[in-house]
Amino acid sequence: MAKLKAGVIGTGSIGNAHLQGYTNCKSQVTIYAICDLNKTRLDEMGEKYGVPTERRYTDYKEMLAKEKLDMVSVCTWNCYHYEIATACIKAGIPTLCEKPMTIDIEDAKKLAALAKKTGVKNMVAFSHRFSRPKLAAKELLDSGKLGDPFMIRIRFAHGGPYPGWAQSDWFYDPKRCGYGALMDMGIHAIDFMHFAIGPVKRVSAMMATLRKKIKVEDNAIIVCDFGPKKKCLGYIECGWTSKPGFSGVEIYCDKGTIIVNEQTQDFQVIAGSANPSYADELEYKKLNVAEGPTGWEYQLKAWVDYVAGKKKNCFKYPIPNFEDGYKSVVVGLKAAESSKTGKTIDIK
Repeated sequence: MAKLKAGVIGTGSIGNAHLQGYTNCKSQVTIYAICDLNKTRLDEMGEKYGVPTERRYTDYKEMLAKEKLDMVSVCTWNCYHYEIATACIKAGIPTLCEKPMTIDIEDAKKLAALAKKTGVKNMVAFSHRFSRPKLAAKELLDSGKLGDPFMIRIRFAHGGPYPGWAQSDWFYDPKRCGYGALMDMGIHAIDFMHFAIGPVKRVSAMMATLRKKIKVEDNAIIVCDFGPKKKCLGYIECGWTSKPGFSGVEIYCDKGTIIVNEQTQDFQVIAGSANPSYADELEYKKLNVAEGPTGWEYQLKAWVDYVAGKKKNCFKYPIPNFEDGYKSVVVGLKAAESSKTGKTIDIK
């Protein structure tokens, strides 16, 4: 079977992660064409991944017109996701779009509808769904052994994307990124809540720029309600000012608690009833997690399997598609609205 021809639009740090992911799937995929506005970076990545000069583009429209691609990753600044992903879907190319899928709710809605109408395969890069410890947490939750969840807490925080991660300060420019930590770290947390618990029905939030001298928020707190049928609440802390401190997921259920620690990659369960009339002794268990590639690597492998039409995808759950991307954008941008207005907002 001929190898799939992959294109990557945007070759910055996250684009490099996609390129590395495709390289790890070299038995199925060849990195055929790449595109970036930064010619120096474009050539650097072209040399690194063996893409010939004639298939290195500074204009994605030219690349889509000239090359017959089997799949494409959209890894540009957030402000271009809608425009480029739309062009890729209209061209009939299976499209993997980085998060957030868009920075506008109506754009997200239109893109999800277009993908559904055309039937072109699509995915949003929600890499936390593919983290081995978080997958173990999802599987345990689905087993029902711990009963129903009533609270989920997610704290995704680090020192910020620039310097050291992003190739420039674009993450701090509202025109290019839309928002700061909320739509960078927070969007991952929102999606994982949808994945683990279900759709968010109401949201309230507070955003602030506490330490960095930037034009977007460096910290945000989001409170989520999954009710009324699902009696569960959730809260998200996301930030760009945290070097030390816990980062991970906690899920509190009627018969125990799941803890995933990002720093140590530990997966722990604390058994014990949530019913206050019981006086159970708590039982702590550190559980083993299946070994395998990191979340980013696993995500790209699942994407390649999906596009290749493998009957048995390496990922047992549904691929996070543009509809999932749309739902997370809605919650994220309604959270931003809540922070500005001070009101709790219903999610329709």
